[in-house]
Amino acid sequence: MKKSIFAKVVLANVLLSLLGGAAIASRVRLAAQTPDKQPIILKIPNGYMPAELSGHAGKLFLDPKKPAGMFVGYPNDGQDISAFSDEVKGIVVKMFMHDAKDVSWTSVALPPHKNFETETGSLMTTSDDKMELQLAFYVRPDTGVAYGYFAMRHKKGASDDGKFLDSSGAGVKAFDELARSIGVKPKS
Repeated sequence: MKKSIFAKVVLANVLLSLLGGAAIASRVRLAAQTPDKQPIILKIPNGYMPAELSGHAGKLFLDPKKPAGMFVGYPNDGQDISAFSDEVKGIVVKMFMHDAKDVSWTSVALPPHKNFETETGSLMTTSDDKMELQLAFYVRPDTGVAYGYFAMRHKKGASDDGKFLDSSGAGVKAFDELARSIGVKPKS
């Protein structure tokens, strides 16, 4: 039986939490990769399990009950934000669309979150014959931090579908809370 990357990561994190590290809401500091980037300070979404963000300074936060999650991080050194966005799209596709090739995404602009007027955002979607994927990708240009939300739902609808954001990027309380909590530690 072929398991998705998402299922494997969720299973590994569930096993770790049973061994003593359940995911709880708390403030964390994610170290930056280089001296020109500040550490990211954020509140881990309640009920979400942290996981590595594919070699980046940052984290994934996975919903253990639904095919959905969030991320916060910096692009790698020398990687522009467009390449980082493409990399995150690839991560999300691999989690849910196991044999996908030549995936085509559509994208619309998202408004910035309240009190973060300089941030930019895109709401992207793709699908195959069985499911739809949604990815919200935001960038805070003043700090270079990127963050977002992703979810999968079946085209025929199922009780375990991830919740999609609306066209303004709202509708998932945990994501709104994550967006408000993201900051950076000023350089000393």
